[in-house]
Amino acid sequence: MTFFPGVIHADGETSTGSVFASSNTVPLLQYPEGLTSWDGKVYVATYNVVTPTDSRIFVFDAATGRLLHTIGGKPGQELVSSNYLLGLTIDHRTGDLYVGANGNGQILRIQHPDSDNPRISVYATYPPGGGPEDLVFYKDGTLFASDSNLGAVYAIPPGGGSIRTVIAPGNPLLTAPVEGLTPNGIVFSPDWHTLYVANTWSDDIIAFHVNDEGQITDSGRIFVQNKNDDLEEYPTGFTALLLPDTKIGASASTPLNGPDGLALDSRGDVWAGSNLGDNVTEVSPQGKIIATYGTSAVTQGGLLNQPTSLTFVGDRIFTTNLGIFTGLAGSPHLPFTVVSFDVGVCGAAGNGNY
Repeated sequence: MTFFPGVIHADGETSTGSVFASSNTVPLLQYPEGLTSWDGKVYVATYNVVTPTDSRIFVFDAATGRLLHTIGGKPGQELVSSNYLLGLTIDHRTGDLYVGANGNGQILRIQHPDSDNPRISVYATYPPGGGPEDLVFYKDGTLFASDSNLGAVYAIPPGGGSIRTVIAPGNPLLTAPVEGLTPNGIVFSPDWHTLYVANTWSDDIIAFHVNDEGQITDSGRIFVQNKNDDLEEYPTGFTALLLPDTKIGASASTPLNGPDGLALDSRGDVWAGSNLGDNVTEVSPQGKIIATYGTSAVTQGGLLNQPTSLTFVGDRIFTTNLGIFTGLAGSPHLPFTVVSFDVGVCGAAGNGNY
């Protein structure tokens, strides 16, 4: 692993970051986005909008970074390799892996993902036009899933099949003029009474109250926000992100600039991949920004290039670098990577993408 200096923590502590996996050595690790971990392994899904047939899920040894298995590109695995993929999560009761097949509007279930012969099936299908974004299990086995195409969040009962809308399209806190930005990452609080939802467009995380039956009972509130219309790099292929006052460069390196994937640590802190500001942001349970980790690979020679999904392994947090702005034709070439930071706190057991 290659080590880089990290960003200064709010209390003066420094964190060490490292490249965990790279397209330099795993060529089809292109546009990595979905990420989760379980039982000493890290799972990475690729959002390959350029060549969907090259979409893959990679299974790595969490301790060494060694590639253990590749899902997709083989007979019987077309549901994975004919699609561009987003969120990943593991059912801790069974070890089954779930992935949002964004291009087909489906959630896939992958049984035996750590074998050479995984069993892949359709677990649920979104309404027409829908696009699976992120996935997280509630404590009773209900799968919550965001839809950034239609602006909704769904609940799928244990066993799959039927979809119930729990946050309807049109919620004013989950709107954006650009499709695909909200609702984005989702994660539950330690007591399961709050569902956190990222709105990448408006630089905020929205909190929804959840009752003891797992039902969302309100229309949400802004949990934390830190507005900045600047972008770390020019949004190649996504010029709709540009506003009249948008600046390109290091002025975008602010906390919570474009929150994408979310994760939860053992203290209840919420972590967000700042996709448009190239950092990982830590937020307290009270909604206070505590720290950022990592610097931009584009403007500062750091590790991060549009960080997206997050997962904890021990006291390290991992993030995928989507790199879609710089990875498209005509953009500066940078390898696609998964990186990790030593943050001194573990993820919350049994909750979120852990």
